[in-house]
Amino acid sequence: MTSRRGLSTVGVIVAIVAVVIVIGVAVYFISAPARTKMKDAYAQFAEWTPENIAKDPKGYLSFCEEKTNEAIQKCKASKIAISAQQAKLEQMRQDTEDKLKVGEKALEELKDLYRKAETDKKWPLTWQGKGLEQEQAKRQVLRLAGEIESKTKLSQEYKAAADQLRVQLTKVDDAFDRANEQLSKIKVNREKLAVQQITDDLKNNLVAMKSAIQTTIVDVDSQGGTLSLDDLAARSEAAVDDSRFDEIMKKK
Repeated sequence: MTSRRGLSTVGVIVAIVAVVIVIGVAVYFISAPARTKMKDAYAQFAEWTPENIAKDPKGYLSFCEEKTNEAIQKCKASKIAISAQQAKLEQMRQDTEDKLKVGEKALEELKDLYRKAETDKKWPLTWQGKGLEQEQAKRQVLRLAGEIESKTKLSQEYKAAADQLRVQLTKVDDAFDRANEQLSKIKVNREKLAVQQITDDLKNNLVAMKSAIQTTIVDVDSQGGTLSLDDLAARSEAAVDDSRFDEIMKKK
């Protein structure tokens, strides 16, 4: 019975640390303060040496309970932030799609007018209320085609970012559920500690667990960042290559 109780308590501690790390990953790349908080949490866990845990297992469970509650609050904040980002991305994607429709229609109109003017050898042509000589019309075709290509890629980036946010939200939801589950297990193990002292088996398992926690946090620190909305918007800029004019004009 003692061995089972010890292993159960270890399981709670491992799960709590996992929840804290998962929540940390969800917010880690949002800002520098978030990274600092992750490192602070790691340092606080490191203070609980095997000797300190053996001396005060109830205090350690209280510490874990505090960190789990903090993780739950971070989870709630992350869900709100992710939802806001999703809404912003969708609006930006829709705005881009609307501009694409207008641009594609205008480009086809200009190409038709260019072909007619070239056949009739009659310049300037009139497009969108403006008179365009042949070279001006050619540059306008290239510019529109370049912008359409750029906006198409940007729309794809918005979609990819939205997909990434959906995955992130799923992870946060999962961590939220597991954190709440750990609160229940902490309560059970606190009741067990009230009637039985910490065992050598539990102490040894906690020593082994510490190394695994440190490795996990190092892995978290070494991960790359996510793409920001500003990064996505910057991708809308693209240079136009005049050599593509003939290719563009061939498209129907």
